[in-house]
Amino acid sequence: MKRWIAKSLLVLLAASSLPAAADTYRVDLIVFLDKSATTEAGMAAQAPSTDNAIALDDRATLAAFGIRILPDSEFGLQEQWNRLRNAARFQPLVRLAWTQTDPPSERGPALQIRHGQSFAATDAQNLSSYLTAPVEGSVALLLNRYLQLDADLRYTVPTAQGLRVYRLQERRRMRRDELHHLDSPKLGILARVQRVEETRR
Repeated sequence: MKRWIAKSLLVLLAASSLPAAADTYRVDLIVFLDKSATTEAGMAAQAPSTDNAIALDDRATLAAFGIRILPDSEFGLQEQWNRLRNAARFQPLVRLAWTQTDPPSERGPALQIRHGQSFAATDAQNLSSYLTAPVEGSVALLLNRYLQLDADLRYTVPTAQGLRVYRLQERRRMRRDELHHLDSPKLGILARVQRVEETRR
């Protein structure tokens, strides 16, 4: 009996000395514009809140959060990109792929999305001036009970009534290896999440 207890303790100690397993996920994502007319009026210009989003070229900060931006040559949704590019109604704008180890359940690192030439705008609420790109916002991968993609993007366009903002704001449960579509009146996202590997840390 004592020998069995001793062996059990050794097994437990050995298991506790192993590094914890860390799950790594890969995200492939496309942001695209729906060029068809919409009945949505959009919102008045308002400065986007992207202060906490990490720029895609900030490798040190990304690495600290276990994120690695993949080169464009490894982009995994090329077929979908080509289909959007060849469709009269849609215009693909941003393509992005990254890997992320142990995504947080809430308030995790968000990746900054910017597309197009920045221009000056005035916030309709407080009349402050700010610079914005036509497409600006953030996306984040979360993991609690399920994988989730948290997207908050704005499409700002000049109209006869001044600048109007169309927002895509959605948190979507992501089934692994499936292509998901997030939608709004002007912007859309195609995204796929895959599990890459189990690493030791």
